[in-house]
Amino acid sequence: MSVKIKISYTDDQELTGVIRLLSPIVKKWKKQPEKGKYKRAYIEIENRDFSDDIIKSKTREK
Repeated sequence: MSVKIKISYTDDQELTGVIRLLSPIVKKWKKQPEKGKYKRAYIEIENRDFSDDIIKSKTREK
């Protein structure tokens, strides 16, 4: 299973920053043509048991 994230941005530097932040877990990404005010990109990230981590952190908070 993989997680896909849709990014909306106006400046290419914004996309570059997001990809840089997520780079350790990015599997692949692609830019889409500009549609209206915003540009779009889709990022697919590796599944590293994110759901298990979220469940564990929520359980600890209670």
